Amino acid sequence: MSIIKSFLKLNKALHRDKVKVERARSRVADYSAVMLNKLFIFFSIIIIVLIPVVRYLVAAYEGREITYGQAAVFIIQTITTTGYGELLPFRSYPMMILSILLMISGVIIIFMFAGTLMATFVEKRVAPRAPSFTKLKGHVIFTDYNDIVARTIKLLEKNDVPYVVASKEKQKSIELIEKGVNCIHANPSYDEGLKRLGVKDAQLVVASSDDTENINIILGVSTTSSTPVLAIMENGKRAELAHNAGAKYVVAIEETLGNQLIDRICADASSTEFLKLIDVDVSPHLINKLKPSIIHIGAHSSLKGKSISELKIRTLTGATVAAIWHTDGSITTPSAETKIDESTLIVLGPHDNVDRFASFVGGPGPGEHVVLVGVGRVGQQAGKRLNRSGISPYVIDVSRRHLDFDGKLIIGDATMPQVLKEAKIEEADTLIVTLNNDNYNIFTVLASTQLNPGLNIVARAVHVDTIDRLRQAGANHVLAESILGAQLLQTAMVETGALPKFSNYVIREVNWHNGLMNIRELAMKYRLNVKIMCVVREE
Repeated sequence: MSIIKSFLKLNKALHRDKVKVERARSRVADYSAVMLNKLFIFFSIIIIVLIPVVRYLVAAYEGREITYGQAAVFIIQTITTTGYGELLPFRSYPMMILSILLMISGVIIIFMFAGTLMATFVEKRVAPRAPSFTKLKGHVIFTDYNDIVARTIKLLEKNDVPYVVASKEKQKSIELIEKGVNCIHANPSYDEGLKRLGVKDAQLVVASSDDTENINIILGVSTTSSTPVLAIMENGKRAELAHNAGAKYVVAIEETLGNQLIDRICADASSTEFLKLIDVDVSPHLINKLKPSIIHIGAHSSLKGKSISELKIRTLTGATVAAIWHTDGSITTPSAETKIDESTLIVLGPHDNVDRFASFVGGPGPGEHVVLVGVGRVGQQAGKRLNRSGISPYVIDVSRRHLDFDGKLIIGDATMPQVLKEAKIEEADTLIVTLNNDNYNIFTVLASTQLNPGLNIVARAVHVDTIDRLRQAGANHVLAESILGAQLLQTAMVETGALPKFSNYVIREVNWHNGLMNIRELAMKYRLNVKIMCVVREE
């Protein structure tokens, strides 16, 4: 554990250093001005200090009296190498040496001064600048930049949908522009910022800041324009507030994440609004018989690397893998020979068949002894979901919090062995890690696997970069918040019309009146490049 503490301290130190580097980078633009000021001050000090020195040397070694003004003129002429020679000739060595030193110093100062002036001149013309307004029309506005927005922007660019990202910090705006992101230096919390972002001409505003700022932005947009707002809310309980403020669409990420973490270990299929992404020409009563669901395939899944035909999914479960939702937001239709990878499977079929498929993928389930780490919004939702499955978990959190579910709370740091042992981690079947800090998530997983190597672990990844690290630490299943958020946002943006539906995927209802026929024979006879999701008999 001392190693873990040392790592966390080192990580904090590295974070502080990173912050210092960013602050230093933000001051680079003012470097030339600072240097000019320093040179001017240095030059002034030299003149002030040397005036009495020159008067003394001339009087003592040259036998002449000069005024303060004459001494100042001599110093400036010598440093700037103009040297009109009013006081020459000098016959004493001290004055000759002083003159030589002043001339050498002058050459150095002049070159430094000229170089700094040129750097200032060039910098003002070549340094990147963040625009403060946009002339786009029919665009999508993002009020902040994060991993979810980054993934969504790729989809917009792929579909030639214009967009703009707001940034309150000038330096961050420049950095995003250098990455190729269309960014505006504007504060969307104020009407002037919304005006610069072209809110009246936009087709959609995506409130992607924190929850409290999102509410302010939603109110601002609703009072200054008729542009619809899609709000990304971390707290599901605040979704109603967002609706009341004027948001037309709301995506609650952490609530969904908590549910899907438990769905993964409970061998349940997570519901999805996938059908909104495609054209569906099926009567409502038939749609109600289907259960569109998503199932995440992890790195340690027994399905990974095997083809759909090899797994005999349709034969064993009756459900159909209708599509594969990739991490870049694209959706492809699998064939029988398609190999399952670490993507999200879109499963369609009658409710019982889809549940059977989820059990087929999920394995033995969570067991009776479950340890839940973290009771933030994701943890609270995960705990309630566990209760609905009849499980009352041990809960570890660093502070005493009210539990919205039935569980035994243990106060302490989950990276400490004694705290994990208090939750009987050695006897546990499943560990669920939901902290909003990837470093602590990684070390909680690592510390737990040392005490219980056979532990089934499902973990939250705040940033997508930590997915592999969590798996290396011992997590069996990892759900990335940014990937899930991008999928939810993609679905909502299709619903708003900002993104088009997938034209290569259509669900149709076909009435068959041509007698009995085997499905394989049907496909071969008519050379159909389709998937038959289910067969509904008239009776």
